[in-house]
Amino acid sequence: MERVGIAGAGTMGADIAAVFLSAGIPTVVRDVNPRLLEAARTRIEARFAERRQRGRLSDEEAARRLQGLTLTLGWESFAGVDLAVEAVPERMEVKQAVLRELDRHIPALSVLASNTSALSITEMARATRRPHRVAGFHFFFPATVMRLVEVVAGETTDHDTVLTLVRVAEEIHKVPVRVKDRPGFVVNRVLMRSLAEVFRFQEETGVAPEAIDRAVTEARAAPMGPFELADALGLDIVGEVAETLTRAYGDRFHPGESLLARVRAGKLGRKTGEGFYAGAPPAPDPAQVERAREVVRRQALAAFTEAAHVVDEEVAGARDVDIALRAGAGLPVGPLRWADREGLQRVLEETRALHARYGARFRPPSSLEALVEAGATGEAIGRGYHVYRRGAS
Repeated sequence: MERVGIAGAGTMGADIAAVFLSAGIPTVVRDVNPRLLEAARTRIEARFAERRQRGRLSDEEAARRLQGLTLTLGWESFAGVDLAVEAVPERMEVKQAVLRELDRHIPALSVLASNTSALSITEMARATRRPHRVAGFHFFFPATVMRLVEVVAGETTDHDTVLTLVRVAEEIHKVPVRVKDRPGFVVNRVLMRSLAEVFRFQEETGVAPEAIDRAVTEARAAPMGPFELADALGLDIVGEVAETLTRAYGDRFHPGESLLARVRAGKLGRKTGEGFYAGAPPAPDPAQVERAREVVRRQALAAFTEAAHVVDEEVAGARDVDIALRAGAGLPVGPLRWADREGLQRVLEETRALHARYGARFRPPSSLEALVEAGATGEAIGRGYHVYRRGAS
């Protein structure tokens, strides 16, 4: 990869540019807002300063790689890029407009990629004259830290484009996982399903967000509590993705009125100074933490059932789903391997109980029922969603 273009100089655009620059690839960043471009420069330089402070990059090498950064208000600098990545707001009409411009200004054989977290690659590709060269290339926040990139093939994406993006991901030291073009792809679909379950529990019970976050992190179910994570991602982004998935899959993804009310009030999380929290989370009430422990299991089962539906729909295979959730969401174990370890018979019984209590959002996955019927109880006997070999970890 000789040169890359990034359309959009927001937080994700700047971090994606920093990733390419860190790999020694000259990168041009374009935005219509000069203040965003300067903020992007500051953010990129800060990322390089962090690497220098950790001894991962010399001052001389950092300076050399930063020389590859071009910031621009126009499209002229995109004339020589091999890959263009759009990183603009998560609205289809905005993304399509940017892709049309990129299509006009990059070379005919170059690849167009979208960093969308949930929108249809197939629909975006229709806005271009090269639908076969359009794919998803979805980084995770923060892109300089999270290792995963979802490579998303739309209905018209050709095999060479997918292979090109897989090689690019490896070149920039990321873990590529190939997925089909379905709303939310893998990580955001599974993650948003588990978050929605937690948000629903909070509204049903009135348990404070800080108590739920403490219960989740103490159980080591996730590296960050769900409400703290939502504040970090931006409640507006979480709400937009959740509503996209609700339209696609139904009410199990509804983010809850508490989150949507905060978005309407402009309380979007860390970027505005207040979301579920204003600053650091307060110390939780121990009694509420105890009450919150029941949602940890529900959250895990919600994540598992959605991951299994992803496999059943052939969006990605079991191994790739678990790799994606570990590398893209920081989960200590993938949800399908988690089910294997818990025992598939037990997981099926619990899922059926939740289905009877809460309805369709806990519909048992067909793959789970088939595996249990075939006697595949999970890791204990060596076969479940994964195949285990003697001596394997």
